Amino acid sequence: MLCRVADSLFWMSRYIERAENTVRLVDVTHQTLLETEHSGDGAGYSHWEPTLLTLGDKAAYDTLYSERSSFNVTEFLTFNRDNPSSVYSCIASARENARTIRDQISTEMWETLNKLYLFVKRADAQKVCSESDFEFFARIKEFSHLFRGILESTFPQDIGYEYVVCGREIERAVKTCQILDTKRHMPSMVKKVDDALDAVQFAAILRSCTGFEAFHHEYGSDLDATPVRQFLLLSRKFPRSALFCIKRLQSSMHAISGCPITHFSNTSERLTGRLLSTLNYALAEDVQGKNGDKMIDTIKAELGAIAIAFSRQYMAAEIYDPELEQSQSQS
Repeated sequence: MLCRVADSLFWMSRYIERAENTVRLVDVTHQTLLETEHSGDGAGYSHWEPTLLTLGDKAAYDTLYSERSSFNVTEFLTFNRDNPSSVYSCIASARENARTIRDQISTEMWETLNKLYLFVKRADAQKVCSESDFEFFARIKEFSHLFRGILESTFPQDIGYEYVVCGREIERAVKTCQILDTKRHMPSMVKKVDDALDAVQFAAILRSCTGFEAFHHEYGSDLDATPVRQFLLLSRKFPRSALFCIKRLQSSMHAISGCPITHFSNTSERLTGRLLSTLNYALAEDVQGKNGDKMIDTIKAELGAIAIAFSRQYMAAEIYDPELEQSQSQS
């Protein structure tokens, strides 16, 4: 397969997943604001700050906006074309990658992605940002699910398909960690004063990962830090857990190289196997308190290194990820 085609498939998939999960991060913050009755702009920004910090976007936001408000943050994360990781920018980038390989993907895939792009482009940004339009965010998630369903039904499941899976699973694992990491910066995490607020925040995090019901099936009603972290980082059954994503990533990488899963043939396979081993043998105490914070940071850093190594191996180029570059410039 041509490096150009592999690169476009990989990034088309990553950008669609990134757009959906940015919507999920916006959604979790809106839910928390509504349920804690802090929906005013002044009080609201303190609840948006964890999202900006987690994404590494706070410096970019401060550069583009002089006023700190819920409306501006929603606009920045959703519609701002100067933010390369906004929902609009990600969907536009996914569409452009799909356009360059139009002859490699199905008509249904292209039409669905094009409809998603037009839906976001034509949306009333003022209405969405001022009214917390949950229907708009739900439609983006539905489009993303529809695209994945059409991909599974119409795209040949050969080497090209494995590049799509690799892009999706890397991005999904990173975003699950980022969604979970917002709790580290939330008010009640800094000042342990309100167990009820903690429960509301953990419930919102689980819903943003579509894992609320699955969590309760596995852990009951114990909405506490350790079980939530165990579920989102170490679950072997939940499709958005870090462990599940990385296991699927490893499978697709080895399908591309043809190397047995018990060995490695390149750096990306070695790094993925090492990270998967760490998660496979992790215990409850490994996700508690500062140990858990460290694990989340390690997973994100390792996935960044895996993406770079994968790009060098198969796309014959250094990876350029605007979200990663934006985060590094802030730190």
